[in-house]
Amino acid sequence: MWLLAGLIVLLAILPTVNAATIGYRFDRNTVVPTEFGDEIINGHPANLTLIITTPDGKPFNASAFPDPANTSISVTVQFMIGDQVVDVTGDGNPDVFVAVEDPSNPGQYKVTINTSARPGEYTMRVHAIATNSNTGQILDEGRLDVDVYISDPYWVTTWCKEGDEIKIGSLSLKIDTVNDRGAVLIMGGSLVNLSRDNTTGLIYRKVDLDGDGIATDWMFIKSDKDTGLTEVKFYSRNPGILGGDEDNVTVSGNKVVRTTWLKDRNRYRVVILWDKSPFSWIKAEDYYIIPAKNPRCWKEGWGRGYSGKVTVIKRTTWFNFISTDEKVFEGNIFGRNVKIDKTLDLFGRWFGNKARFGWGWEVWRGIARLVYPKDYQLKFRSAATVSDLEFRGDLTLKSVNWDAILQGTEGKT
Repeated sequence: MWLLAGLIVLLAILPTVNAATIGYRFDRNTVVPTEFGDEIINGHPANLTLIITTPDGKPFNASAFPDPANTSISVTVQFMIGDQVVDVTGDGNPDVFVAVEDPSNPGQYKVTINTSARPGEYTMRVHAIATNSNTGQILDEGRLDVDVYISDPYWVTTWCKEGDEIKIGSLSLKIDTVNDRGAVLIMGGSLVNLSRDNTTGLIYRKVDLDGDGIATDWMFIKSDKDTGLTEVKFYSRNPGILGGDEDNVTVSGNKVVRTTWLKDRNRYRVVILWDKSPFSWIKAEDYYIIPAKNPRCWKEGWGRGYSGKVTVIKRTTWFNFISTDEKVFEGNIFGRNVKIDKTLDLFGRWFGNKARFGWGWEVWRGIARLVYPKDYQLKFRSAATVSDLEFRGDLTLKSVNWDAILQGTEGKT
């Protein structure tokens, strides 16, 4: 009983600290918004506005407290990984960004955040505190944690098997093994061991992609259990990494393996798999691989969320006269292997992304890897309407809305 009474007295004499309320908004012209949250881009200042109020709704500044002359206000922004404040400017020291009150808007604080950090997810922590400068007593404080992503303005992803060679920019490397402990690579003829980061569990390394001898770009490696492949990402401030692979082709036995672009900046092209088998005059099965033309179908975010809408139409024609059309696939091909009948394997092998401030990421160059029988011929069309395509058959018994698919208006009212 006496212990309880003493505790009550102690709580009564301790200063009471209320929790200030913090709201925030980024200037949309200085960050890249995505469905996963905002992305801060290295080398591009991000402008952040904080709106802070006391528990009774007053602007969070000295005038909201009984002794304004002796009230000190501090509003700071830091970046966290786990419980640790980290360096995001590249100077080797944990960073503190100080927000300044807008003299025209009491309780509104502004700060510009400049980063030069390893790409990845961070917790942005905002801390507002009002203190009596004479006694050190905390009068009020509030905290806000926001998940953000810090990235370079360009990134490229590729998927490969162990033993495959990857070439991007001036860098050439071969993946030896990837496991729970890390990865083993062959770079420049040397064996390189990479361990997982103790805090994040990620496998990464700084690399040189432009050949100037300075490693300023980032490479991340992880095993993708869904595809059974190894996913390798490269982040850079150099737009040159968006070039990706040029079209190339190899023939193995009865199969052709070909990489070819579907989207290159603002250009889109249809790839036609044209049946040239000996009995195609009796029954021909042609495939039309059509990339969506709306840039919003090619958006990314937070180093994931692979997008890139592709539609595949199969056209079956008998005796070069009667045809039927069938939509056999519609969706994203990047990071997944799409098997269509026993004829076509389709895989989005490479793509480059470019940050578009205020709008989002855009897949800048989307490249497909196709595996198909060698008695098929590939044809390419920059098609705007159905009249730009090549078809067999004069009589179509069952068709699709080709123009709507080509123009990206299918399903819209």
